[in-house]
Amino acid sequence: MSTSLTWGEPEHRPRRPRALLARVAGALAWVLAGLIAIGVYTNVIVDDSDLRHRAESIARETARCGDACRITSTQVRRTVLEYRADFELDGSGSVRVVCRRGAIVVGEPSCAAQTAN
Repeated sequence: MSTSLTWGEPEHRPRRPRALLARVAGALAWVLAGLIAIGVYTNVIVDDSDLRHRAESIARETARCGDACRITSTQVRRTVLEYRADFELDGSGSVRVVCRRGAIVVGEPSCAAQTAN
C-alpha cells in the first residue's frame, strides 16, 4: 500500500499596496533616523579638540585674564544639539561656553560665553 503525497502550490493572495500615507510616513521615519545618526556623529562622536580649544580661549577672554589664569576644572557636555563646557578659572570664577551649529548637523558651530557668579 503506497500513498503518494503531493504538495500543492501555496495559495498566493494578492497583496494590497500600502497606502500612500504609510509609504510617506515610512520614508520620513528613515530620513529622520538618518539625520539623527549624522547629528550624533558630527556633534558627539567626532573629535572635538578644535572646539575645545576655541571654547577655552573664549572662556579666558570672557574672564579677561588671557593666558595668565589657570583653568582648575573643566566639565564638558556634548549632545546632538550643543557643546557645553563649564570652566573654573583660578581667581576669575566660572565661565560656561555653549556652542551650537546653525543647522544641527552642518555648519560651523557658533559659541557664546556666560559667566556664572
